Amino acid sequence: MLARQHGAELTVLHVLEEHLPKAVLEHNREAARELIAAQLAGLQLRAELVIVVGRPVQTLVAQQKARSVDLLVMGDHHQESRLYFSGTTLERVLQRSTAAVLLVVDPALEPYAQALVPMDFSLCACNALHRTRSVLAADTEMHAVHVLEQAHVHGCSADEHEWQAELFTQLIADEQAKMPEGGARISHELLHGELHDCLATVIARQQPQLLALGKHGRGVLADALLGSLAQHFLENPPCDVLLVK
Repeated sequence: MLARQHGAELTVLHVLEEHLPKAVLEHNREAARELIAAQLAGLQLRAELVIVVGRPVQTLVAQQKARSVDLLVMGDHHQESRLYFSGTTLERVLQRSTAAVLLVVDPALEPYAQALVPMDFSLCACNALHRTRSVLAADTEMHAVHVLEQAHVHGCSADEHEWQAELFTQLIADEQAKMPEGGARISHELLHGELHDCLATVIARQQPQLLALGKHGRGVLADALLGSLAQHFLENPPCDVLLVK
């Protein structure tokens, strides 16, 4: 749907693990080609279908870089793994990919109408805001949230709260000024309290179809705001999750 919405080139990549016997590989290759081609035809999507033999993580990342892919879309297969997220293909791809990664968990084939972007004042969080707006259609909404955690709240005066709110408002205004006109509408709010609780509340209220998170440029799922938050939402995604460096 995103490729069709934005007129983007779409490549569908399927990796066959190299340890299988040759006869099994050939059988699986043809079976995968027939199945994926039928799925694409059913969705009326034009795409390049690439089926290669190799190690999944290395092959995915190599293909992403060789093709200059700017968005890598993956399914939630890790939900069926005993490892959940840690050590899975998804985690290892996130650590190595130079492109934004979209984890798709919602089977509905509808354009995104509402997105949520938890933010601090880091570059990766701002990048997540920009990338989310580029993904959404013009008649949609995105909501940016900054959480002033409870430990900080207890040590802050009313003036400091107001100052934090003004800083966040100015950050959103500065980032909006860099964006093309006519895109998704952006709202924002400053919340006080425990990070996970605040985000759970706003997710329940906003019901976003897309949750966008910034991740550190080194690929480790931690940054000044998120810490273990990205890993938490990848293990328990409330909707599709976009990870942006």
